[in-house]
Amino acid sequence: MKKEICVIALSFVFDLFFFYFLFGVLRWNFLFSAVLAVLLYMALTLLLKPARKIGKVKVETLRDGEHLSEKLEEARADLKSIERSMTKIRDLELKEESERLHRTAGNILKYLEENPGKIPQARQFIDYYQDTASQLLKKYVDLQNTDLNTEGTRRLKVQTEEAIRTLNEAFENQFQKLMSEELLDMEAELQLLRQTMKMEGHSTARQADGGEKGGTREI
Repeated sequence: MKKEICVIALSFVFDLFFFYFLFGVLRWNFLFSAVLAVLLYMALTLLLKPARKIGKVKVETLRDGEHLSEKLEEARADLKSIERSMTKIRDLELKEESERLHRTAGNILKYLEENPGKIPQARQFIDYYQDTASQLLKKYVDLQNTDLNTEGTRRLKVQTEEAIRTLNEAFENQFQKLMSEELLDMEAELQLLRQTMKMEGHSTARQADGGEKGGTREI
């Protein structure tokens, strides 16, 4: 956003000098100079406009790229809301749970930015789970700040703690689902490594070394 504002401002300033040069210095026709200045401004804003990206991928190259970008913005806004509430919570146990929630949500957001193709799979997480967590913590802070200590408020605080623990499990399960392909690939690579080492006799050599050491101890 800041880059776009800078581009607009610089284009406008340069365009004013261009118009002044044509109309004020060269004494060209006012209307003709104005039209050329407008065309130049449009050209500059198009050429200098920074490409919008999700991670390293340009938004326009992604299917439904604009929608995916909007979803990420929603996720960022909810993450900031969770962080704001987290810093205001007085209850140490709930504060710890909310910090864990914020950490997992941040890791998911970072993963989605690096893997924009996975954003559609996280739609329910962004639209419901993360938004619910954001709203729940905000309402808890509002309730906490009333300093009420009635049976009803105590019950609501306990229910909030239970809900945040449940959401933590949901966040972690969602992250694991998003990374399922990577986890399977890693498991397959480790299995292949074990098989390769076994075929080349590394495990046998280790056993032999263990036998030699054992024999030395017996002596």
